[in-house]
Amino acid sequence: MEELPSLVWFHNDMSPLGGAQREILTAIPAHKEKWNITFVTLNAPQEVCDFLDENNVPLITPKKPWINPTGGFNEITAKTGKSQLKEWKILVEDIENNNLKNTIDSADAILISASGSLEMLSIIPDHIPLHAYLIEMHRGLHDDVLHRKLNAKPIRPMWLTKIMLSYHRKWDKKWHTILWNRPNTSISSNTPTSAKRLAKAHGWNVIENDSLAGNYPSRDEDKRSGGVGVLWPAVNTNLWTEKPSALELNAWEQFEHKPTGEYLITVGRASYMKASLDALRIANHSKLPLVHVGGGNTIELKKEARRISAELIVMPRISNVEITALIRNATALIGIAHGEGFGLTPMEAILVGTPALVVDEAGFTHTITDNLNGKRLPWPNSNKNLEKWGNAILQAKIESNRKKWSENGRKRIEERWTSKFQSESIARAMKKLGVNVKIDPTINILPGLDPA
Repeated sequence: MEELPSLVWFHNDMSPLGGAQREILTAIPAHKEKWNITFVTLNAPQEVCDFLDENNVPLITPKKPWINPTGGFNEITAKTGKSQLKEWKILVEDIENNNLKNTIDSADAILISASGSLEMLSIIPDHIPLHAYLIEMHRGLHDDVLHRKLNAKPIRPMWLTKIMLSYHRKWDKKWHTILWNRPNTSISSNTPTSAKRLAKAHGWNVIENDSLAGNYPSRDEDKRSGGVGVLWPAVNTNLWTEKPSALELNAWEQFEHKPTGEYLITVGRASYMKASLDALRIANHSKLPLVHVGGGNTIELKKEARRISAELIVMPRISNVEITALIRNATALIGIAHGEGFGLTPMEAILVGTPALVVDEAGFTHTITDNLNGKRLPWPNSNKNLEKWGNAILQAKIESNRKKWSENGRKRIEERWTSKFQSESIARAMKKLGVNVKIDPTINILPGLDPA
């Protein structure tokens, strides 16, 4: 058997186990068909350790997991980045407990999956070909959505927030400049929307190639990045199945928090960024309960529900199979957020046959085509627009629509956003950087949908 080239895959912190981390776990088996992968992270929860062990992927991580510092002072002083920089240097020098230095030195290629934190660049030599999959820009530094209360009011005056974050923003820009000037490098983000926002934040350009994943031209002979391209996310079609498994059916039967009738569902931390109050207003206008999964500022969300007499069901922390069952049995999933990069949850809903009703903005415009695989709707900021959401929910109850939207949606996902395409895209990008990795020209990577 031919020996595969070695790939060292960095992700700073797997502990959140959110969309970015779930995508990595989804994609690894496909990437493993092309590479001998070693995975490196500063915090690997047991679920991640077990997954990597089951897939025979070596893991390098500190004996004592790195914990992200919290508090406002952390944001002002860039303590997260500074502490990560320190941990990376400790990890690479800890030759008694891991072989990270040797692993990096002998690597054929490096893959970084990140959204903001690039301090691992400090331990990676410039001669090794590297692809940086920057899922999106650091939104806490280059956007204001994380600095607003649930009701959109600023947590503090925006001018003060800007001053407070000036040092942290400089720190972030420093590491992105290092990446931009690094030879043997290509850069991508997860959608055209994310690529444009990332490029704007750092004064870079966007590669104009119809968002064709894996095609990232260099700007000079040293193979420095020619701009930000697109690497589309990997959606797990095996986990989100058309029909429920016996495990899921049993979990749903035993589920003690099961709603008693029809309901709408939204997934994600209750926040202004996730437009949680808008989702609540949509549900209330439609006279349906809103099931909220994902925690966040649920206290304020509950207050608003009481104020407008909306029925809100806030789920406690539940298992993945229970989340799957909740989405499958919902009338519709409400996908609404400010500046969403891709929107993984609507894709998962489509796969289990639940209509995805999304706001006509940002990442949702690359995935949902109105009336083809869901509904794309205006912000619910007027009675007229709320009526449009109400009509969409009525359409979502019609079985023929549910069937059509799900079938079309699954077809689109299987043609564009499975791990097979992401794996091939990375291989093609690395090939252009001089890595001897096998590519498969029979895999048809389609141009992006901008808009769908």
